[in-house]
Amino acid sequence: MDIISVKDLSFSYGDGIKVLDGVSLTIEEGSYTTIIGHNGSGKSTLAKLMAGLLMIKEGEIRIFDLKLDLNNINKIRQSLGIVFQNPDNQFIGSTVRDDIAFGLENHRVDPGKMDEIIDRFAHIVHMEEFLDKEPNNLSGGQKQRVAIAGVLAMGPKVIIFDEATSMLDPQGKEEIKQVIYDLHKNEKMTIISITHDIEEALNSDHVIVLEKGKKVLDGDAFSVLSNFKMLKAIGLDIPFTFKVSEAFKNKGIDIKKCKDLEGLVEAICQLNLKN
Repeated sequence: MDIISVKDLSFSYGDGIKVLDGVSLTIEEGSYTTIIGHNGSGKSTLAKLMAGLLMIKEGEIRIFDLKLDLNNINKIRQSLGIVFQNPDNQFIGSTVRDDIAFGLENHRVDPGKMDEIIDRFAHIVHMEEFLDKEPNNLSGGQKQRVAIAGVLAMGPKVIIFDEATSMLDPQGKEEIKQVIYDLHKNEKMTIISITHDIEEALNSDHVIVLEKGKKVLDGDAFSVLSNFKMLKAIGLDIPFTFKVSEAFKNKGIDIKKCKDLEGLVEAICQLNLKN
């Protein structure tokens, strides 16, 4: 079942240059979708349009089978959350607990139920030991995990991650990528991740590639990321595991036919003997 449908979506910021140009796509409920592309490809603009942060000028977006417009935006936002790239801009409370509680207070959640909700989502993002800490004392990755917990506490069915790892160090990036993967796998959430990290795309089950405002590839992770010719043509990297596989293939070794590590070692030894 499609939870999001985008049809003939075009958008410009007023200079007449289309940031998005006739983009159509669908996202299935429960899927983990990565949208990749260079800076300027239109991927973050697409995220903001889907979250209702920009007004649709041309085309249509339907979410939960509701047309995304002024009449439905508030209803849609009740089930859709977004995590931005800079966690420092998302903190409001003086402690981790206060920050997660902020959205609950705005939704008038019974104060007697708040601690249970806060504890649950702090646990999901592995921040339960930091609930009484000040945000300034956290690492970038920890701050982003708190931001995710705050969004989760609102009970969304869909979470959009808009370059959520781009401002983090390598450790922080790995932490957030693992949280995103776990939310999809364990919590069965619909995940949309706007990213330039090709390795993250490898972990998803649906990949969409944008280039200069147009959709150029759309499919499962393997079929999209193994399209080396197209990815290279638009200047995108190839996942490391695919590079290794391609390197072996160029040497006459098909990794897919090697049943285990022992079979791979044997194939390499045979290649050396031939040389």
